[in-house]
Amino acid sequence: MNRRANHAWLITLIAAALPSMLYAQEPIWGGALVSKIDALAAEVLAQGPVAALSIGVKRGDQLLLAKGYGEADVENAVTATAETVYRIGSITKQFTAAAIMQLVESGKIGLEDPITDHLTDYPTQGHKITIRHLLTHTSGIKSYTGLAAWGPKTTLDLTDDELLALFKDEPFDFAPGDKFLYNNSAFYMLGMVVGEASGTTYREYIDAHLFEPLGLTRSSYCDEQQIIPGRAEGYEIHEGQLMNDAYLSMNQPGAAGALCSTVLDLLSWSSALRDGRVVSMLSYGQMTTSATLSDGSSTGYGFGLGLGSLEGNPAVSHGGGINGFNTMMAYYPESELDVVVLSNTNGAHPDRIAETIAKWVHGIK
Repeated sequence: MNRRANHAWLITLIAAALPSMLYAQEPIWGGALVSKIDALAAEVLAQGPVAALSIGVKRGDQLLLAKGYGEADVENAVTATAETVYRIGSITKQFTAAAIMQLVESGKIGLEDPITDHLTDYPTQGHKITIRHLLTHTSGIKSYTGLAAWGPKTTLDLTDDELLALFKDEPFDFAPGDKFLYNNSAFYMLGMVVGEASGTTYREYIDAHLFEPLGLTRSSYCDEQQIIPGRAEGYEIHEGQLMNDAYLSMNQPGAAGALCSTVLDLLSWSSALRDGRVVSMLSYGQMTTSATLSDGSSTGYGFGLGLGSLEGNPAVSHGGGINGFNTMMAYYPESELDVVVLSNTNGAHPDRIAETIAKWVHGIK
């Protein structure tokens, strides 16, 4: 769920305010890196406006930094910490993909299953759409967050059927497998598949099979009515000023973007996912293998995870944007580096912050 991105703002900020940090030539770690991150966070907060950031940096088993900056709740002057709970937006998608792979391993779902094996009434308009197509954003189904009809309904607690009605009869963007187009409808539907295949709900499955077994006690489905200790308020920027974010029913992001977490929980999750404690190493390998389109070209996206590189350093990453929040987490396998940056302000651009930190660690100009 990505909204109102403006990367030029942070590029300008970092380049102008912290030129010496941008052009580090030697790899940096330890106290020197902590000092640079502290200074960068201070500049971002001062120049933003940005309410808060929480940042986590880990290499292998060594946790270097897990820290909050700014205010999780501006109106009540609540300081952000490493335990502050943020909406993580589309970082949710890797949790959803992992849940699907658990159910694949148990034989309840097949990656090549037509989606009508699980969502029996879905109108496919003559297309064969598989679970794999949903996982890889190659289904061709319209993404509901891009439809004009969705805007007036964002505050409503829509049921699954009501949300599907927004897009299920829309013409396909392309034949399944022909193109890659980021798709929140697909991952919302995967949450429904998790519920159908497991005999429970997506929310209950995630709690019982992902959060609880891994001890991710600060992670949850972001229900607005639930009391979540340490939850940050979300903010948007209007005419250079912080404002409270627009209300969004958390029924609507679902398995595409409705989870909450902390930097510490996400660092733990990243380790558990790649260490075989969530899904098998074979399944993780599938999650981190780029999808291939009908013409043989690669998409650079696996199952709920983006695949790329930073100046030749392979990276597995995903960001998120949802009302009042922007997030990013990235893992660099060759250096075993994890970076997580969470913010409670649209426009804080944690992706650029995370990339800057990774450049310092790798000694990239």
